[in-house]
Amino acid sequence: MKQLSILRHAKAESPDSAAVDFERKLTERGQHDAQRIGKILKHMKPPVEWVLSSPADRALETTNLVLSILDEKPYVNWQQGIYEASPGTLLHLLSGIPDGIEHALIVGHNPGLEELVAGLCNGAAAHPTITLATATLAHLELDIFSWDQIRWGCGSLQLLVTPKVLR
Repeated sequence: MKQLSILRHAKAESPDSAAVDFERKLTERGQHDAQRIGKILKHMKPPVEWVLSSPADRALETTNLVLSILDEKPYVNWQQGIYEASPGTLLHLLSGIPDGIEHALIVGHNPGLEELVAGLCNGAAAHPTITLATATLAHLELDIFSWDQIRWGCGSLQLLVTPKVLR
C-alpha cells in the first residue's frame, strides 16, 4: 500500500492582481492555511518523502510553507506539467515516483486535482464527487505496491481537511 496526499494550493490573490495567472501570490490567509496543513502532514506516518508540485507562484509558496513545518524534508520535484494538468497527466506524473517512496504529496490546481481524487477513489475521473477548495488536503491509501501500478479506482479516501476545519 502507498499513501498519497493531494493538496490544492492555498488561497491566492485575485486573478487581476498579477499580470499573468502563473504569478499570483498567496494571501495572508493562504499563508496561514498552508502552515496549518504542514502541521497535519507533520504527524502523518509514514512521513511525506516525495513532493510533486506545480511551480506556479501560489503552489510553490504553498509547498514551501508546508515543507517549512515538516521535520523530515522530502525530495521536491517541481513539475511545470501540473499547472493546468488533466487528471490523466497527473496520474502519469504520479506513476513515475520511485518505488521506494511510501508517502507522496502532490500540490497543484483545480479542476485537475478534484478529478484526480475522484478518479483514484471512484474510477470516474470525469465526475468529481469531492470539492477541493483552496488549501484542502485529501489523503488517500492506494492499493498498489509500486507507483507504476497507479490506476483509476485504486484509492480510498482516508482524510479530507478543508480550510474551515483549519480555523
